[in-house]
Amino acid sequence: MKKDFRFKGKRPDDIFEAITVMALRARQINQRRNEEYPIQTMVDIESKEFVESDVDFDSFEKPTSLAMEEYEKGEIKFEYVEEKPVEDELEIEE
Repeated sequence: MKKDFRFKGKRPDDIFEAITVMALRARQINQRRNEEYPIQTMVDIESKEFVESDVDFDSFEKPTSLAMEEYEKGEIKFEYVEEKPVEDELEIEE
């Protein structure tokens, strides 16, 4: 299944921010799939017998495509977290 990867929504102000947000969301989707459908060894080392999986992974839409669609629809909510400088967290002993 080939899909058109052109962004159809309003062009974001910061393309690097948009890519980062979509990449993080795609990673979340992929992690959730890995938890739901853990990949098992397909060959039993002892018998060298092929083990058939009942899940058709090719039928799943790619995480990057899902993340891009969610971003276009405005379904991804994100915010910036202000990081404290390292100097504030460390106590200097003299």
